[in-house]
Amino acid sequence: MEQELVKVTPSQIGMLLECPRCLWLYFNKGIRQPMGPFPSLPGGMDLLFKNYFDSFRAKGTLPPELEGKVEAKLFTDMEKLDVWRNNFKGIAATFPEYNIFLKGAIDELLVADSGNVIVLDFKTRGFPTKEDSHTYYVNQLTLYTLLFEKNGYSVAPYAYLLFFWPGEFAEGKSSFNSDLVKVEVNTNEGKKILQTVSDIIEGSIPAANPSCVFCRYRNAHD
Repeated sequence: MEQELVKVTPSQIGMLLECPRCLWLYFNKGIRQPMGPFPSLPGGMDLLFKNYFDSFRAKGTLPPELEGKVEAKLFTDMEKLDVWRNNFKGIAATFPEYNIFLKGAIDELLVADSGNVIVLDFKTRGFPTKEDSHTYYVNQLTLYTLLFEKNGYSVAPYAYLLFFWPGEFAEGKSSFNSDLVKVEVNTNEGKKILQTVSDIIEGSIPAANPSCVFCRYRNAHD
């Protein structure tokens, strides 16, 4: 009997790799990390920023947040981009060597002068970026890039994070500050991430992680 593929998203992997035990419990027992109410504001802001970028795409130009900072243009095929942005469709690929079906939805895509595609992800925060603000998202961007490579696209060895955070509020209008961060990605590292995920899922349950708040909670209530 053929083994059923494990369905996973880049964002799930980025979150669950912080605790191998939580990852194992999620995929083997269906036990999720507890989640509070999902905030609607970041999702609403993402849609606002996508529409903002689309307005520049229609004009064939780059928004000020990218102008002079990237040697690329906005991806122009809206039919494909609408699919890749859709949380229920997204961009997907099967990796049978790891028994994984990977699917994710992107925010934006650039095309370098070389023709390589570049993933761009929006991140809304409540405060300015720090030197290491991008590090949490490296695995996620790496896996998105791997998805495009698997789908036959030539990919750049880097991606971008565009951070937004509140600036001022005056006369009923708010402004946002932004910071564009270039992140190196390597699709071979993406394959190693999938191998790690596969090894954890198919192995025995990992020991509780003392730095994981969910592991500590479970231990206290077992």
